[in-house]
Amino acid sequence: MKKIGFLGCGKIGKRLLKEIQEKNLGEVVFIQDPFCQEKKIEGVPVIPEYREELYDQADLFIECATADALKAQTEKILTRADLLMFSVTAFSDAAFEEEVKRLTAANGTRVFIPHGAILGLDGILDGRQIWEEVSIETTKSPASLSRQDTERTVVYEGPTREACREYPRNVNVHAAVALSGIGFEKTRSVIISDPSVHTNAHVIRLKGKGVEMELHVESFTTGGVTGEYTPLSACGSLHRILDEKAVIQVV
Repeated sequence: MKKIGFLGCGKIGKRLLKEIQEKNLGEVVFIQDPFCQEKKIEGVPVIPEYREELYDQADLFIECATADALKAQTEKILTRADLLMFSVTAFSDAAFEEEVKRLTAANGTRVFIPHGAILGLDGILDGRQIWEEVSIETTKSPASLSRQDTERTVVYEGPTREACREYPRNVNVHAAVALSGIGFEKTRSVIISDPSVHTNAHVIRLKGKGVEMELHVESFTTGGVTGEYTPLSACGSLHRILDEKAVIQVV
């Protein structure tokens, strides 16, 4: 049975924790969350910062925090165990990507990239040699983007790398598309704030040699960053990674 450590435990983390405990998928040995006031969540000890003796126990780390929190712990994690990470925008930092490749190669560990709020990453990955244009347009409520717009507003249009820097908690979908396809500089991102919507909507467009694809995904949200579908897909990814052997795997 795998022993699992959590970095962050918000909406996605709590759903994964419930899945692990209810279906006996493993033993959660700790949750690291400096902002949590509870000493335990569902019987699991909560720690505010790195503790070597607990990190040493983990076979798998699940990151549900932020890109910055992940970067601070990456070496401590990947020298010990595999990582399922949800802050995919961290890969917009080229130095982080190189560090991940170095650590996984040196330690025989793996990094898993969940498909999260969208479908079709496998198709984007399979066709990466033929894509000439890849774009993704996301429409969210102003509250989801920490804004107060009173009318539909394009808040960002440009390379995905910069979109990840400006909206690191909102465009993990964009990062996953860029990582699977033609990269953070060539992928184009559009982010729209619309006070009339109650969903997170994504439109992915791909053009290549004789191929054009367009994918629409829309998920209801309770008002926060995460849509209703994402925690369900996170559980599916968790189930699938248990037997996968690739070093970096889109799941």
